[in-house]
Amino acid sequence: MSAAPERTGDPAGVTGVTGVTGVAGLVRRHRGAALLVLVVLATAVLVTLLTPRTEEAVFSPASAAPAGGRAVARVLADQGVRTEEARSFDAALGGLAGAAGRDVTLLVTQPDLLSGQRWDRLVATGADLVVLRPDAGTLDALTDSLAPTGEASSAVRDPGCDLPAARAAGPARAGGLTYAASAGATACYGGSYVQAPLREGPGTLTVLGQPSLLTNRWAAQDGNAALALWTLGAHRDLVWYLPDPLDTDSPTVPLTALLPPWLGPAVGVLGLAGVVLLLWRGRRLGRLVEEPLPVLVRAAETVEGHGRLYASARAAGRAARALREATARRLRAATGLDPQAGVSDVADQVAWVTGRPAPAVRELLAGADPRDDPALVRLALDLDALERDVRAGTAATHPTHPSRTTRPEDTP
Repeated sequence: MSAAPERTGDPAGVTGVTGVTGVAGLVRRHRGAALLVLVVLATAVLVTLLTPRTEEAVFSPASAAPAGGRAVARVLADQGVRTEEARSFDAALGGLAGAAGRDVTLLVTQPDLLSGQRWDRLVATGADLVVLRPDAGTLDALTDSLAPTGEASSAVRDPGCDLPAARAAGPARAGGLTYAASAGATACYGGSYVQAPLREGPGTLTVLGQPSLLTNRWAAQDGNAALALWTLGAHRDLVWYLPDPLDTDSPTVPLTALLPPWLGPAVGVLGLAGVVLLLWRGRRLGRLVEEPLPVLVRAAETVEGHGRLYASARAAGRAARALREATARRLRAATGLDPQAGVSDVADQVAWVTGRPAPAVRELLAGADPRDDPALVRLALDLDALERDVRAGTAATHPTHPSRTTRPEDTP
């Protein structure tokens, strides 16, 4: 079928086809890579869902990590000690309030995060306190009988005291921070395990300068487990408090209060400088100027490019409509019809010139879209044959003016 050389543009909106089916075509062209990405994503989701979720916090009674405390918590539970984990100060107070009477122990894993006011509220509950590696400020808020003395290397040491927990445990892991005891306090294991009376309240204070003996890694060695059980299992209720650095009793400070006062004026000056720079260096757009194309594209190449776009997008219906519209446009010119004439008029005129049935011609010019590429090829051949018949019919009717057909009623 012949192509009109003067039509070098998009005959049927190929841009629309590309816009609509571009994503689908891209997926089809790269279906292997897309499938690989989907497999990787599905595998990652399955691994995430099937991986057992365990607590990783240090000294957490639910953590099975080497630095966790699940082993000690499980043994305490077997001995009838009810352990309640608390991650906030309110939760710790609630656990202490829920304990029967004063038969409760409070373990604080990071005592330096608590303020003096919070320590006063905890001491007022009457619970026995066990704190890990407290600093001088924490000790000053709790007792007058202890003071830090330094740090010692980790090693297994004998108790060196008469506390029941130390006698039951025997040699255990010691070292870390050490403390000096006075005024009724007792120091064991070279000062890394100390008991002292609280300044206020009936409870006692136990300080562990070597808290690693509570962890899963060291609990089963030497006398560490016995020392941990005697220390934390003295009462039937244990509140295991892991303070959160964000859980503070300090008033909330807005972020704007942390900004320096000169930041606002500096931002204003920089913004004004940026606007001046844009006005100074920005390009001024003038009127549009037509320029010739750098190359001349032949009509045949344009038609072939459109055809490949249609084929890659599998737009057989759109391609068929483009072929039918181009054929109808040429048939109007060949039969002398108005360029705006409808398909029915073109079919009637072509039927009169070629002798074909008008419904068959109308079906060929405006029928259903082909379902696949072979049907599209057959349609193109049929349209080309129809044009040849029209050209042959108009040439036989009026050889001198092949573009005009003279009907009998037009003859004077």
